[in-house]
Amino acid sequence: MSFITPEGARKAQLDSSERKPVANALLAGSENISKYNSGVCHDVVAYALYMYGAKISPSDLAVSVGQGWLNKFNYFGGDKWDGYSIIPKGKAIGFYRLVDKTFFHSAITTGHMNDIRSVNGFSLGSAWSVPVDMKWVLGKKNEDGTFNYDGTKIEVYISPL
Repeated sequence: MSFITPEGARKAQLDSSERKPVANALLAGSENISKYNSGVCHDVVAYALYMYGAKISPSDLAVSVGQGWLNKFNYFGGDKWDGYSIIPKGKAIGFYRLVDKTFFHSAITTGHMNDIRSVNGFSLGSAWSVPVDMKWVLGKKNEDGTFNYDGTKIEVYISPL
């Protein structure tokens, strides 16, 4: 079951050159993702990635939902964020909780410093319209490469998509 709205489906059928301005508007925050996709964090990030030109097929977009996106995002196949490097625009970010070995949240970079957008992620992005500065929210990296977040240790990965 897809969480793509009728307007989201219409925009997703545009050719790639026509999808890119929609993606840029989403990443800039001038468009709200809820107009196009009503899913959880992984769903909205996948939709934004698709619109931006990532290697996600229309059929992926139609059938994948929720944590089903994690295999496609392949966070472990990407780089671990060092806590200070600026990440290019349009990259999926995965937040991995060590205690239960789970990617509990996904977000997408906006291209402005370390800002991300997402939904349902509390201080890591609960409303698409409000960008979150990862560096400010996560603070200083621990010596073991983790960050302290919500009473536990997490790692932050950049999807290779």
